[in-house]
Amino acid sequence: MVDVNGRVAVITGASRGLGAGLARHFAGRGMRLGLCARSDPVLPGSDDVVATSVDVAEAGALDAFAAEVAGRFGAIDLWVNNAAVLEPIGPLRDTEAGDIAAHLAVNVMGVVHGTQAYIRHLRARGGEGVLANLSSGAADHGYAGWAAYCASKAAVDRLTEVTNLEEADHGLRAYAFSPGVVDTDMQHLIRRCPPERFPAVGRFLELARTQAFNSPAHVATHLLAVAFDPAQRPGGYKVRVPNEVR
Repeated sequence: MVDVNGRVAVITGASRGLGAGLARHFAGRGMRLGLCARSDPVLPGSDDVVATSVDVAEAGALDAFAAEVAGRFGAIDLWVNNAAVLEPIGPLRDTEAGDIAAHLAVNVMGVVHGTQAYIRHLRARGGEGVLANLSSGAADHGYAGWAAYCASKAAVDRLTEVTNLEEADHGLRAYAFSPGVVDTDMQHLIRRCPPERFPAVGRFLELARTQAFNSPAHVATHLLAVAFDPAQRPGGYKVRVPNEVR
């Protein structure tokens, strides 16, 4: 297992779900953390944690957060853009334009803001760094009822690809990191959807029945290996976590 003790990581959307799981695992491995979310992050502020309420959709908010974390801990080694929403769910024809815009403000512009903040930090300090933008299988194929979510995750993949093209010579490795299916609040929301809003709900009910999920610890272990173990460094920008074997 790769040694990450003392390294610095930022995680957005670190109040619950996968973001909270990543934060707990990273802390347990001795990392120093910058955690932000719209609500209180899962871990309180401490000698090893900067915890702040941040709206990733607000331009400039993540620049200020990056400066706060760097001011406390120095160089940020890993930045994880995890903050995301799933709703609105339902046919595109019935979806309010304002609801789609609010979704994209978090899922796309939040990633843009986090990516820009980390690029600026990395260029200012020099050296290497790793960016992980949380992606999904929904980036690769559509689901009826998920127009906004599928579009946003496809956009995350393209943004990450372009970031690699632009910043690789300046020390940044950027990954569109797909964690597989993790049993979070988002999954609970999916399973409550009626088929007329989300026709594929049966697939997710079956995943719950068989408990065919990746645990946050499994995802975190894979992410840290991708980021910091040269022997497990991927060749491309897209990374999918393998299914956990229990």
